Amino acid sequence: MITLYRRDEQAWNYREAWHDEAAGEFVIHHGVLGANGKLTSEKAAAEEAEQLLESFIAQCRADGYTEPPAESQIQLRLLYPLKGETPSASEERNIGAVHRDVLAILAWRGLGLLSDPVIEAHDGGHASVMQITTLHQGKAREAVKAAMRGGDVPASKIELRVG
Repeated sequence: MITLYRRDEQAWNYREAWHDEAAGEFVIHHGVLGANGKLTSEKAAAEEAEQLLESFIAQCRADGYTEPPAESQIQLRLLYPLKGETPSASEERNIGAVHRDVLAILAWRGLGLLSDPVIEAHDGGHASVMQITTLHQGKAREAVKAAMRGGDVPASKIELRVG
């Protein structure tokens, strides 16, 4: 998947594309950062997908879309504190649910990347940590809150921190 951004006077816009091998489709997702984007797809074999991706990149570049500058990217840490050094079965389920829910809402709104959960030392104990890389801290925070409201895991079970 390739994701490119353009900053205009009012907001960040994004365009991303990928080849869905299972469906045999070339998919384009685009919109304003923080709002649900639009999705289009067309049938494409793997051989065609490479050429379509190159054309997509060329068109994006012509329209002013680029990779976001490093100084514009913000890192957030989504923590699920654990009761022990490793997650229990119920904690594993909750971590998986949080990851799926947050990943989906970030993706649909073009808000950035979410890493897979990793166990780290945290406040004298351990936590499952997922790293969010985004261009808009406020909208990413709101998206995480929305994901938690719509999910099965209580928001009180997670922490969201900068850095």
